[in-house]
Amino acid sequence: MTRAGISSAIRLIGAVTAVSVVMMLFAACRPDKTSIPDIPAPDDSDKEETSASTSGSSAYEPELMTLNVALPYQESTVRYLASMYYAKKNKLWDSSYNGMNFDLESLSSVNPDFIINTTLTSDEGMTSSALKSMEESGIKPDLFLAADINDAVRSGLVMPVNEFTGSDNSYDNDRIYSNCAMQCIKDGVSYGIPHTMSAEIIVGNSDYIPASGRPPVVYSCTDLEEYLTAIKTEYPGVIPLMSASDLFPYIGSTFNHGMRTSYMLNEEYKSTPASAKYIFNDEMEFIGSLYENGFSADRDQNGASPVYSRQCALWVSSSASLKTWEAYYPSKIYTLFLPSYDADNQSPANVHVYPLCVRTGSENGKLACDFASFISFDPDAQMLIQRLELRSGFFPVTRNSALWDSIDDDPSFGQTAYILRQILDNAEFVPADDCDPVFSATKNYFKDFGAKDDYSLEELYGN
Repeated sequence: MTRAGISSAIRLIGAVTAVSVVMMLFAACRPDKTSIPDIPAPDDSDKEETSASTSGSSAYEPELMTLNVALPYQESTVRYLASMYYAKKNKLWDSSYNGMNFDLESLSSVNPDFIINTTLTSDEGMTSSALKSMEESGIKPDLFLAADINDAVRSGLVMPVNEFTGSDNSYDNDRIYSNCAMQCIKDGVSYGIPHTMSAEIIVGNSDYIPASGRPPVVYSCTDLEEYLTAIKTEYPGVIPLMSASDLFPYIGSTFNHGMRTSYMLNEEYKSTPASAKYIFNDEMEFIGSLYENGFSADRDQNGASPVYSRQCALWVSSSASLKTWEAYYPSKIYTLFLPSYDADNQSPANVHVYPLCVRTGSENGKLACDFASFISFDPDAQMLIQRLELRSGFFPVTRNSALWDSIDDDPSFGQTAYILRQILDNAEFVPADDCDPVFSATKNYFKDFGAKDDYSLEELYGN
């Protein structure tokens, strides 16, 4: 099954449900037991009194700023994040705690000096068409999680954020993976803040692990073939690897001596077509042999998807779909990175970044960007999200060790996460949705692989 097929099955984007929850937030209060100090009452001695009516007067109270956000998080999580943001900005945070162990009741007692409305979106963010539909329904977020930065920029629905992020010191390469931030820059202009990412992986059903065990952490195509052979031998009737053609866009580096290659050799084909064709031919030979040897098929003997009929051992997927697979295969899922050039050198990861963008027309760009930077880069904010939300398969853009260590403990993909954090600096960034023309063309081209006699980059790209 292709990633787009999975995404379309599980996405909430097309029918986004507003969970528009307004948090009217005033001066902070404190329960009997709290880890956060009281917020000092403001000094009103210099405030001018204005006439409220002919019979009395009251102190002027400035109107609170409103921030509308569209995020894949529960309203309560967004509220906690807003409270944490305010507490840290005003030096009220007790640094002896972190986002994993801070008392939530105490955190909820801290009320920011702005109003926040939140709308729930898909885990994988919003396409430009989904954002347009949301706007037509009357919901206009200042800040939203975008499914794809290129789609967002092409649509004209997002504004540059350079002027708002210029003084932000969070972009230090020692603190975050700065190459992820670079993905949000187009023609020298920054259009978003990297918030989270997913990686292309192989997902396995542990019911069909052969007696010889799983492949090594770093493994070659030869190792993969041996593993598939063992599965086929021990589990007759089970498809060892569903739709091996799904590997095409991602394993160019495996056949390029481990050097990073673009999605479906797109950039290589533009710059050095002869080299790109050579790599593609090697991919064709390897993937074709998997089908010929009975290691792969797109459908089971009944014509159904073998992953849904539970008749396959492995399949290519985005880590963003792990929540779906974990629900469909309870306590059965494990993950592998894609095969490498050899067993000694892990090939570059294929990663997709989901950015937070400011919608064109927003009047609160500065607050939107500051909040986006906080929930993306602050380790405590990211730990709080990890604590409160089911985020299987999504990874942070910050380098914080404590945060990554908590992800490494996951039984399904902890080992994969451990490898990913080591190689992210050399990652290849790939599209992840049909809104990208190369992604869409590639998916359609390799659909029903084997139905035609020949495949070529010239035919795929139309020249």
